[in-house]
Amino acid sequence: MTVERGPTAEAPALLPTVAQATSVLMASWPALDERRIGGWRLGFAEGFTRRANSVWMLGPAEDTQLALGAAEEAYRVRGLPSQFLATETADPRDVAALEAFGYSPTLTGRILCRSLGGEEPAGLEGASGGDLVAVTQAGPELPPDWLDAWLSWSERRLARDRRLAPLILSSGASSFLGVRQEGTLVALARVTVIDGTGVIDCLVTQSAHRGRGHGRLLLHHAQQEAAQRGATSCLAMVVESNAVSRRLFHRAGFTALGSFTYLQAPERVSCC
Repeated sequence: MTVERGPTAEAPALLPTVAQATSVLMASWPALDERRIGGWRLGFAEGFTRRANSVWMLGPAEDTQLALGAAEEAYRVRGLPSQFLATETADPRDVAALEAFGYSPTLTGRILCRSLGGEEPAGLEGASGGDLVAVTQAGPELPPDWLDAWLSWSERRLARDRRLAPLILSSGASSFLGVRQEGTLVALARVTVIDGTGVIDCLVTQSAHRGRGHGRLLLHHAQQEAAQRGATSCLAMVVESNAVSRRLFHRAGFTALGSFTYLQAPERVSCC
């Protein structure tokens, strides 16, 4: 995948297309095992997160009915629900076929994007100062306290989560950002650069420290980190119901590039 580099005064950095953005987002949060059926990529990661355990509809299936049967069987034998992630790259006929087979939306959101070649928006007003610092640590190892905080604040407390999280989060060229206050992590984020595009995720603040500008500070540093590593734009996936995150990214200059929807199969009742 190619993303235009080297913004100039005459030609500002180009944003990725939805197809390019979808490929980058998929690569930034990889499945541990995958299978291809036509334009569909089936991802499996023992149920750890939707993104790593769903069918990314990157293009049309060659035979939707046969592909759907094969996909449902692949997830069934692994004890996982059959769910699809559809963006604008999905073939509308495939989406219609899923709906006809009883698939329904379980989560919707927006793919947000911002060029890093333009003027930096004023997004740090009201951010806390004093002993508040942003610390960046690059992979391949996740910082242990960062991992502990992310698992706890994301309510991922299973032994499986602790085993699988490092395999996915440190699989790419990622940097792990944290805001510390009095030596303790109070907010964190992750930024991964792939093919000249940065992906910002895992942006979370400890509940007792919300509303103090930590998220804005982290988002600012995440974009700087991505730019230093050669990115010309940044992406994020934000669920529709998270008004706080949508407002945070909007203030930082992000706009909607596309949308995403998770579609999940209904319970299939056996006749025997």
